[in-house]
Amino acid sequence: MSALQMPRYSIDTSCIIHAWRRAYPPEHFTSFWEKLEGLITNGIVVASVEVLNELRKKDDDIYQWAQAQPSHLFMEIDDVQQPHLSHVMGRHPRLVDTTKGRSECDPFVIALALSFQEPLMVISEENNGKANSPKIPDVCRAENLTCIKLVDLIRLEKWVF
Repeated sequence: MSALQMPRYSIDTSCIIHAWRRAYPPEHFTSFWEKLEGLITNGIVVASVEVLNELRKKDDDIYQWAQAQPSHLFMEIDDVQQPHLSHVMGRHPRLVDTTKGRSECDPFVIALALSFQEPLMVISEENNGKANSPKIPDVCRAENLTCIKLVDLIRLEKWVF
């Protein structure tokens, strides 16, 4: 295996579930998953370990796929990410709804993106939220991060199927 490249993308749970269940089911879009796994293998796509924890709650075929990926995909929360996580939660406390268990890993996805010297693009299938209930794209905009959807990843990486 070649040396890992510098990550460019922090992927959210919503992308993996959206792709697997709705947009690019693996039984019909094998080349999509091969290309995504290539980015993962090369270290270009990373995710917070909290993404894996969200997928674990369902313990289904998506979780099995995630577990089969290289271990460097899911990054543990470290001393570099921690101040970014504190900042995101302090500035955007409504990003997580603890009463409903909503969006529990969202701040971790954003903190991971912010923790690199060259901030990562966030890949999320979420749409904009409301002032009292922000979503990943809203917080990314406030934090000057680029937030893209899977189709944008396909275009940026110039994938052809």
